[in-house]
Amino acid sequence: MYYRYSVLSETGNEINGIGEGSYKGVKQSLKEKNYYILSLEPDVLRSIKSCVERKKIKAQNLAVFFEDMANMLKIGIAINEAVIALRESSAVTLLTKALEKIEYDLASGFSLAVAFEKTKVFPHLVLNMLKVGEKSSGLEKIMEDLSRYYSKEADFLLELKNALIYPAVILSMLVGIMFYVSFKVIPHLEALLPITANGYFATRVLLSLSHFLKDFWYICIFFPIGVFFIYSRFKRSSSEGASDYYYRIPVIGKLAKDMHLGAFFSNLALLQRNGISIIDSLALIEETTSYKFLAKKISKIKDCIVSGLCLWQTFEKDPFFPSFVYYSVKKGEEMGSLDRYLEGLSKHFFDKVTRHIHVILSLIQPMLLIFCAGVLLFLVSAFIMPVYGNLSNIAGGNVKF
Repeated sequence: MYYRYSVLSETGNEINGIGEGSYKGVKQSLKEKNYYILSLEPDVLRSIKSCVERKKIKAQNLAVFFEDMANMLKIGIAINEAVIALRESSAVTLLTKALEKIEYDLASGFSLAVAFEKTKVFPHLVLNMLKVGEKSSGLEKIMEDLSRYYSKEADFLLELKNALIYPAVILSMLVGIMFYVSFKVIPHLEALLPITANGYFATRVLLSLSHFLKDFWYICIFFPIGVFFIYSRFKRSSSEGASDYYYRIPVIGKLAKDMHLGAFFSNLALLQRNGISIIDSLALIEETTSYKFLAKKISKIKDCIVSGLCLWQTFEKDPFFPSFVYYSVKKGEEMGSLDRYLEGLSKHFFDKVTRHIHVILSLIQPMLLIFCAGVLLFLVSAFIMPVYGNLSNIAGGNVKF
């Protein structure tokens, strides 16, 4: 949430500006600067605009961008010239604007990492990797590793989205058909039903549902918004808490845990491959992870390593991590190729998530078809049974339906 504020500085100057965060957070930040607050009001339009606009660059675009950067650095193009060339050829609006700022900051004497950081659209992992690349004069290798990392992430997300398209389309069609039938079809057929139609349960249910949708259609619109809001609050509370109950949710919790572990080992492998110490790598991942429970686990691992334990021993002591994790890490440390074994663990968890999703969808798809057939049968029986029942009465009751 954005807030517009007007404050007085210690010298008596009036300062107007915009703050981002919670009301208490912005207010506390202003007080820490010894400002006297004249007004602090929410900026609704800016907040809505920030929700609509994408704040981070997609993984697919990052993969292509870093691949192009690496190729240009290989052939001897200077970093500022590469930024200009990619800005002119980029078709991604957010990336183009970011490169314009980077170009200006580089010309103003800022380092590459600082220039990227000031755009506020690149992940923390990118910023820290660029700092390492500048210190070690290995920007080309850093760019290649970032390209491969985000390419794998983009492939995983694309596969995940493709797997969810079919159920999403079917559910959308069902909702659309439900509203169309309720508003256009049922009101006309209701007038044709015989007086005895209310004696059929299916007919009563269908007519009640149709009347409810016509009279309270706005509830159906705000219901998904309410569900999304509740889920967001639940996700935020689970990410801010120190409990693992989020991971205990059947099916969803298991998938979430595997996804987070896959991302954790992938980040750790990338950082290790570029010579960052294990303590610094864990500190960076702890800082950037969105789930506090996982961050607390990483903090404990870091503390154990500082106390003298090996990385695999810290995993062995914590039951949150599967047993094969510390066996793989132990083997990697013994072989002197920890990054390769960490990458293998990341691939294992991401492949596991993909397999589970495919299994779930393989069950959902036939269930959706059966559900659609059931809805169609319900609609037909709700009108056909009363009509044919009336015909049976006309025929003297000799025909049974």
